[in-house]
Amino acid sequence: MKLKLIFITCFLILSSSIYSQEKLEKVKYITSDKLKYIIIQDDFRFVYQAYKGYSPYTIKEKRKRENKPQMCGTVGYFGDGKGNGVYSILDGNLVLKFEVDVSSITTKKIDTRLSNGLSFKLSELEILDD
Repeated sequence: MKLKLIFITCFLILSSSIYSQEKLEKVKYITSDKLKYIIIQDDFRFVYQAYKGYSPYTIKEKRKRENKPQMCGTVGYFGDGKGNGVYSILDGNLVLKFEVDVSSITTKKIDTRLSNGLSFKLSELEILDD
C-alpha cells in the first residue's frame, strides 16, 4: 500500500513538472537582437513579427538614451517576416511551426523559414514589458 502511494505521488509530481516545462507564459518575448517579437498565446499558439535593421523596441531605447524632445512624425519599419502557428519546446529550444497555406501562394519562391519553422534558445529570449 505504501509503495503504491509513493508511486502515485512520484507520478503526479513528475507529470506536473513535465507539463509545466512544455508550456510558456502567455506574454510577449523579444530575441537577443531586439528585432524579433514572439507573442505566446493560449493552446500552444504564437504570433511572430520580425523587423530589419531596427524595431519599435530599438527606436524606443534610442529615444530614451538621446533624451531629446521628440519631433512630430512617424517611423517606418521594414518587415522581415510575420506569421502565426503552433510552438513546442524541445531540448531548451522554442520551435515555431508556421501555418502556411501553400495553395494560396502564387509565386514559386517560398521563404524556407515559413516551411521549415524557426528555433530559438529559450535562454536568449526576454520578456518584453510594454
